[in-house]
Amino acid sequence: MRSRRTTARRRRSRGQALVEFSLIIPIFMTLVVAIGEFSFLLVVKVGTTDAAQDAVQYASELGQTANADFYILQLVEKDMSAPIDRNQIQSVSIFQTDLTGANKGADTYTRNGSWTLNTVTIPYQLSGAKGYTETSRCNTVDTSVCGGVQWIGVTITYKYSWVTPLPNLVGLGSSPPTFVQTSTSRLEPIQ
Repeated sequence: MRSRRTTARRRRSRGQALVEFSLIIPIFMTLVVAIGEFSFLLVVKVGTTDAAQDAVQYASELGQTANADFYILQLVEKDMSAPIDRNQIQSVSIFQTDLTGANKGADTYTRNGSWTLNTVTIPYQLSGAKGYTETSRCNTVDTSVCGGVQWIGVTITYKYSWVTPLPNLVGLGSSPPTFVQTSTSRLEPIQ
């Protein structure tokens, strides 16, 4: 009699465990997918921020150098490496700014063309007229030439694309976020 009760209890217990498992597994899998997606999202955000900071530092060192924008864009391409998809870069703007970060004229390059310099080609083209040419960037020690110290900024616009089916699982919709990362720096004076 006792062994029959124990066997029946085990069968009910196995059935109960199966039902509990089937209720919990979708929640658990959604959490695993969410952790993966947000990990990719964070990598892209940090990578875009780092690329903007590197680009503005390089821009402040280049100053009036001929074709400085080409070298800045080349650095952005190099910095945006795997797992970041460079094809998702929408635009890169190089602009004159001040201490407040106000945009006082920009050169905006979209990633949908090609620009070749000395046998090196990058997939950018100027969209619109130049608003902040290399020759207008003042990085001389003599501040009377430019009217004071100048500041430069770089903005990278990156459209993220979902890696996992998370948006469909939790109803986020299909429009992924766009990151707009801006960094500014003082133009480094040269002698």
